[in-house]
Amino acid sequence: MPLTYRQMRAEDVPAALAIRLSTKENAVTLDELKKDYSVTPQSMADELRSDTSGWVCEDDGKLVGFSMGNGLNGEIAVVSVAPEYEGRGIGKTVLAHTQNWLFSLGYEEIWLLANPDPDIRATGFYEKLGWRATGIMKGHDQVLKLKHTVANDRMI
Repeated sequence: MPLTYRQMRAEDVPAALAIRLSTKENAVTLDELKKDYSVTPQSMADELRSDTSGWVCEDDGKLVGFSMGNGLNGEIAVVSVAPEYEGRGIGKTVLAHTQNWLFSLGYEEIWLLANPDPDIRATGFYEKLGWRATGIMKGHDQVLKLKHTVANDRMI
């Protein structure tokens, strides 16, 4: 069965968190998410019911990747793919859906936080997709920005 994509729902949060906690690079625990980012299962579900939207990828009904963005500030909050599904374009696709949603809200530029370590694949992943470092750090993460262009709209 082919991979399918759809908008994220609050009931997807447990499976999405399981994916985020399973990542090998930028590994994080639920306690660290709560302490460092104020992210809990309840806060994620609440955000999806208000100012946040996301997209998921499913393989035969099983969640295997997701992305979320904040409509109030133009931030891509998270992109995560289950380790066994990496390298299939899932991250790029869920990110593109979330980017397009944020751009549809009128943002001409959106942003995200990424680990600046060049040995972490996320940095290269975002740069390859047109994201640019701003030189601004927020905690231990760097701020990357992406301007709205026609090419960005064609990513999916």
